Amino acid sequence: MRIEQAVADRLHLAREFSGCRLDCSHGFEVIKSHILNFYDEVRVHDKESLSTLKPEDLYALYRDLDEVAHLEVGDRLAGLILEDVEIKRALHTIRSCYSAFFDYHEIHLARDLLNSQSPWSALKSFPLYPRYRALIKNQVKAANLSLGDTLAFLGCGPLPITSILLGRIYGIGSVGLDSDPRAIEIARECVKHLHLEDRVSIVEGDESGLEGIEWDVVLVAALAEPKKRIFQEIRSVLRKRGPRKVCYRTYSGMRAVLYRPVQPGDVEGFRKVREIAPRGKVNNTIVVLELKEDGRDI
Repeated sequence: MRIEQAVADRLHLAREFSGCRLDCSHGFEVIKSHILNFYDEVRVHDKESLSTLKPEDLYALYRDLDEVAHLEVGDRLAGLILEDVEIKRALHTIRSCYSAFFDYHEIHLARDLLNSQSPWSALKSFPLYPRYRALIKNQVKAANLSLGDTLAFLGCGPLPITSILLGRIYGIGSVGLDSDPRAIEIARECVKHLHLEDRVSIVEGDESGLEGIEWDVVLVAALAEPKKRIFQEIRSVLRKRGPRKVCYRTYSGMRAVLYRPVQPGDVEGFRKVREIAPRGKVNNTIVVLELKEDGRDI
């Protein structure tokens, strides 16, 4: 019932928004109403109750929010929506739900993968798999990754799809880091089940672990926190080791309803050298940084 209602709501949203000019007041009211209705639905949940939802119901919740995030609105309208007082009050809860979706849905998928005799088929059946393929393609392009490079991925989670696809499709090695012991255990099992141990290693730890491993490029996951501390540590490591490529994933436009974007203060001491905006249903903007010569913002 939950899934059927979610589909009906998304169709209603599409009809309501269709034909509306990018910055019209009607569009603002349509989107605001949908966001606040979503907030009313998810605020009764906490992480524990979300973890008990069936995978299909959890994904239906995600799709409700995802449809809003991918509406084609102008920058002005997106800014007005995200700065609305009522919406701003709801954003913490909404973004917590989005984060919890990945925590739990990836665990469900990892279990399916580990129980499958055809793990690659199980992975490709993941509804978001095409998005990951497109995102990784953007990642390789943005960081100019090539054979011989090693990517350090901060916040790899229980199913390190970035590392898995880099190794499988592009032959690029990576080290996934995560501070959650359960996520690390599951991630290692997935890598082993996919026979990628020669290209992907998983390490328990946060950004402080960067100093003890070899890497050419570091990638900060969109949901990795706290961002300011992470980039401060990366800056410290680069001062000791010399220049390295630094990348992060963030959210822009209406997609910023999904999760708090990286703020300028988070990346103090770096300068932006490249940015690739998402296209289609991809969520993340990819940004490449370099350390400023004096290590400070100016």
